[in-house]
Amino acid sequence: MDNFKETLINIENGKFSLSEMVSILLLIVSKININTISGMARAERKTPRGIKISKQYRKESIGDQLMCIKGLGDNNLPF
Repeated sequence: MDNFKETLINIENGKFSLSEMVSILLLIVSKININTISGMARAERKTPRGIKISKQYRKESIGDQLMCIKGLGDNNLPF
């Protein structure tokens, strides 16, 4: 857990280069089930509205796109 905290602090303080942060992001994306609302709906054979209102997916804005993460419930916590 100390490595996790240290990594987050280092990212926040700008101690990683852009290339390093992109590598971290790509590794994380390969390990979690994250997709757009429409992409997740197609993968789950559900409607986009069903995914959007479901509490079974956490929704987060990344850039201009609303993404959903399967496996995390939709809560109002900041992290």
